[in-house]
Amino acid sequence: MYIMYLATTKLVWLEKSADAGYAQAQWLLANRYKEGEKFFLPWQRQEAVGRWLKASAESGFPKGMLEYSAYLYENGGDLSVARHWIEEAAKSGYESGVSSYGAYLAHAPSLYDFPLDLIKGYALTSLLTELDGGGNIKPYVDEVLPEIAAKMSAEQIEEAKKFAQQWKATHPPLSFFPDKLGL
Repeated sequence: MYIMYLATTKLVWLEKSADAGYAQAQWLLANRYKEGEKFFLPWQRQEAVGRWLKASAESGFPKGMLEYSAYLYENGGDLSVARHWIEEAAKSGYESGVSSYGAYLAHAPSLYDFPLDLIKGYALTSLLTELDGGGNIKPYVDEVLPEIAAKMSAEQIEEAKKFAQQWKATHPPLSFFPDKLGL
């Protein structure tokens, strides 16, 4: 059904795919609704976007996890739930999840009311160097990692390096999760 949507751009196929539980379709449907597809009363559009982003996050799609957390943040939702989905996106190996989680833990910037954890924030951000600049991540790391390090002692940096190795050994490899079927 998702492939039929990609082939025809008929929203009915995307809706069927989302209803059938395909996480990427749920995420894309939320975005299509956000872009103005289909008629909704104004308050119903936001509800539909939130419902499909939540479904995508719960179905394990990392992009859906991050967008659902942003949806909660922007719409006055429960920040503990938003923080949960950012952490889950990071645990999946999704590059944007790791970069967001690391930055928010280190308060670089301070969003979502994450408790300050410079060691974990530095560790996660440092793992992004392994992507070798792919996806334009190198300029980000070159800016944020020294900002975090400036707040840390040498002992904390060493502890962060150990934590990074532990994370790497117990989580999936980092990925940009490139799309395989079009969007």
